[in-house]
Amino acid sequence: MRDKIILSLLLVAVVGLTFVHTVPVLAALALGAVLLSFKDAKKSIKAIFLFNISVTLGYVIKAYLTQSPFLDYIMMFNLRVFDITFLVFYTFGKINLLRAFSFSRSLKLLLISTLSQIASFQKSYEDFKMALKSRSVKKLSESDKKKFISSMFYFFFKKSLLNSKERTLALKARGFFD
Repeated sequence: MRDKIILSLLLVAVVGLTFVHTVPVLAALALGAVLLSFKDAKKSIKAIFLFNISVTLGYVIKAYLTQSPFLDYIMMFNLRVFDITFLVFYTFGKINLLRAFSFSRSLKLLLISTLSQIASFQKSYEDFKMALKSRSVKKLSESDKKKFISSMFYFFFKKSLLNSKERTLALKARGFFD
C-alpha cells in the first residue's frame, strides 16, 4: 500500500510541477534535489542532457530569428525537466515498482516484461564489454572503437526488433490488444 501511495504522490507532484512557472522556485527545487541526493541528481543530468541541449538550441535559434526573448523560458524549461526527472529517479529508487503497480494486472505484466528486457540488454552489454576487454591487448584505435560501437548498436537494434515482435505476439495471446 505504501508504494501505491508514494506512486500516486509522485504523479500529483509531476502534474503540480507543470504548473510552476517561476524560475526561482524551480531553481530552489533543483538545489534541494542536489542536496537530497547528489547521485540521483547526477543521474538525472546524464539522462536529460542530450534532449535538453537539442531542445534548447532549437528554441534559441527560433527566438533569435524571431527576435524574441528566450532566457526565462529556457531556464524554466530546463529546470522543470530536471526537477521532474530527478523526482522520478529518486522515487523509483525508493519504491518497489511491482508492488506499486499491483493494482492492475495488465500494468504489472507490462512492467515485468519491460524489466526482463532491460535485464537482458544489460547482460548483453556487459558481455560485449567483457568480450572486448578480453580480446584487446592494447588500447583500441578510434576506428576500432567506432566499429565496436556500431556493431554493438546493430546488435541491440536487431535484438530490440526481434524482442518487440515476440512480446507483441505474447501480449496478443494474452488479450491485451487485437
